[in-house]
This record gives sequence, structure tokens and C-alpha cells, in this order.
Amino acid sequence: MTAQLDAAAPGPAVPTGGEHRPEIVTLDNLRKVSRNRVLGLGIAAAIFGLATMWIFGFNTPSHLKTTIDFNWESAVSIPKLTVPVALTAIIFGLVQLALAGFLIWRRPAKGSYGVFFVGLTLFLVSFLIWIARGSATGAVPALAFTEILWAIFISSTPLIYGSLSGVLCERAGVVNIAVEGQFLVGAITAAMLSSLVGDNTLGFVSGTVGAAVIGAVFGALLAFMALHYKADQVIIGVLIVAFCTGLTTFLTASVLSPYQNLNQGFGMQPIAIPLLSKIPIIGPVVFDQKALVYLAIVLVALANVGLFRTRWGLRVRSVGEKPRAAETVGLSVTRIRYGNVILGGAVAGIGGAFFTIGQGIQFNVGMTNGLGFIALAIMIFGRWRPWGAFAATMLFGFTISLNSQLNLYGSQVGVPSELIAALPYIVTIAVVAGLIGRVRAPAADGVPYSRE
Repeated sequence: MTAQLDAAAPGPAVPTGGEHRPEIVTLDNLRKVSRNRVLGLGIAAAIFGLATMWIFGFNTPSHLKTTIDFNWESAVSIPKLTVPVALTAIIFGLVQLALAGFLIWRRPAKGSYGVFFVGLTLFLVSFLIWIARGSATGAVPALAFTEILWAIFISSTPLIYGSLSGVLCERAGVVNIAVEGQFLVGAITAAMLSSLVGDNTLGFVSGTVGAAVIGAVFGALLAFMALHYKADQVIIGVLIVAFCTGLTTFLTASVLSPYQNLNQGFGMQPIAIPLLSKIPIIGPVVFDQKALVYLAIVLVALANVGLFRTRWGLRVRSVGEKPRAAETVGLSVTRIRYGNVILGGAVAGIGGAFFTIGQGIQFNVGMTNGLGFIALAIMIFGRWRPWGAFAATMLFGFTISLNSQLNLYGSQVGVPSELIAALPYIVTIAVVAGLIGRVRAPAADGVPYSRE
């Protein structure tokens, strides 16, 4: 009897005859992946630290100094700060190397991305101080630090919506490549509705709601094709982007051009939060913004709590990881995926509204500039977590807003402006290629599900 039981016991899966067997996810596998990812983050942090010391420190004359101006629409005057460029870079580089050593040596299971982002922030600050070198003598303008933070925040807002849309969809197991298209239709819908209703609160609310509805419609289309017909989700997403691009191009030429009153470029006014908006540096950047910026932050917080602290979030994640097991306990995989993809489409549509009524500019073809695809890379960088994606968004927002600084310090950089303009896409390739460490997507992400 014992021999029979031993013979019947399942052994390790061995592929035969070219048969493909998926890797079994175990706790040991997850720990190994996590440790390798932290090692990759540590190596990347060390590279940034060495680059900070070598490029911004040792290769910069010791007499050059940078003046940092923190005053920008602030109620409290802050004295300007003058720092030596080389010494500051060397100190920041040493701190980055210390953080890198911590990641490589300790391989912490939690907080590794936070440590990495601290080191990366020091690298970016060192870069800003370096490009403004000589401002202490008036050779170039002072470094407007608060204004730069504000520009980063504005550049990051549509990416927050796009990455959050991707998180909501992919946590349920559906790949949403159509974010770029949902951005476009959301932007043109918001512009037309606000122009029809007027330059007032009702007009902006109508535009935002309309953008959310049209984004949800295209989300429903993606869900229907992917879940009902089991079509390839990536291909369907690309086709939706192509359709939305063609649709908005047609509407611009046939409707907005002859009827310019439908594209007046109305924009929301900032809403200053009492007391908080008076805080130096942070106040003008975070608490004196437009409604869509506040909404983006609120949605990130709600999504994080919803996905990881509620029963709904547990169901969504179970459908994205083990749909067969989820259905075994009575969950409808299809219904949950439909709901999340439609919700993700609505979020992306609101992100599209930011391109027009959020910034007070007219709709024009191609104004999204591929940010929908960058948002998906941000989602990967943030490990399919709302707050992780939010932190990664700040990095991409910096690379996007960097072009405006080159107008002031272009001669200081010595790098072609075209290369700087391509920096967001270079970072996107690096993230998707896994150069910052391997990340694990939800196990059933992009996998069609059929009931047996």
C-alpha cells in the first residue's frame, strides 16, 4: 500500500515532448525574486552615486556655486541658499553609495523602493544644482526650486491618472494598452463640453464627467472584446488607440476647425487650501492646485486603500492572480474584470480632461504625446501599486519638465535638447527592460479566462 501511495504522489513537473508548464509560484520563489530585485536597485543606486560624484563633483571647479531661490508665490519669504556645487555633489554621492550599500548588503524585504527613490532624488537635485552652477555670481539665473517642483507636479498629473488606470485593470487581470486612446477621447470630450456649457464650475464638471463617461465606454469596449471574444488584449488596446487617434483627428478637422466655439480652451482656476497653501515650498506646489490635481491624489489614496484594505480589493487581486480559485469560492471573474476595466477607462478619461480643461489649452491632435504608454511603464516601475506608481510618476514628471529648464541653462548642460526631450522614453525603455530590477506582474495578467 505504501508503495502504491508513493507511486501516486505527485512529483515535480517535468516538461516532455516540448510541453510548456508554467513556473509554480512558491514563497521561496517570491523571496528569491524580491532579493534579486533589491540587488538590482542597490546596483542602480550605486551607479547613480558614482555618477553624482564623478560628473557633478570631481569634474566641476571647486569655486563654482549655485544660488537656490525657494520663493515662488509664497506668503513667507525664505532667504536664498548658496551652495558649492562640487562639495554638495560629493556629499550627496557618498550618501547615495551608503544607501546602495544598505540595499546590497541587507536586501530588505520592505522599503527598498523608498530607499532607492531617496538616492535617486539626491541624484536629480545634484543635477539641478550642477546645471545652475555659476548662478551665485549672476552668470546664469538662480535655481527656482519651488517653481521646478510645481512644474514636475503639473507634468505628473496625467501620468498619475494613466498609471492608476493601468493598476486597476491589470490587478484584475486585463492589460489596458488603450490608455493613450482614452486620454485623447477624454481630452476632446472635456474641451467640447466645457466650451458648450461655459467657463464656469458647471462647465468644468460637465467636461470632467463627460471625459470619464467616454473613457468608460472605451474601457467597456476593451473588456467586451477581451472577455467575451477572448481577443488578444494587447492587440485590442493598440487598435483602440489607433481608432481614438483617427476619431479625434476627424473631429478636429471636421468639427473643431469650422466651429471654434467648441474648442475655446477654458481652464480651471487653482483652488488654494486655507493655511496649507501658505506653507513655504510645499504650499504653492501641493495645496494651491487645480481640482483635477487634488482629485488625482485622492484617487490614488482611495485605490490604495480599496485594493489592499477592503473586501473588494481582495476579490480584485484574487481574480488577477488565481481566477480559477476565485471562481471556486463563488466570485464572478468576468463581472469583476468588467467592472475594473470600465473603472480604469473612466480614470484614464479624466486624465485626458487634464490635457485641456486642466491646463486651459485648446485640444489639438497628438497633445497626449505618448504619455499613455509612459503611464504603463510607470505602473510597472511602481510594482502595480497606486502609491508606488505615484512615486515613480514624480521621476517621469521631472524628465518631462526638464526641457523648460534647458531654456535657461541649455549652455550649461552640453547635451543636445533633442536627447533631453527623448529622456522620458529612454527611462521608459529602461523600466520595461527591467534594468531597475525584476518585478512580478499579477499571475493572470493578460491571460484569457474560460469557465470549464
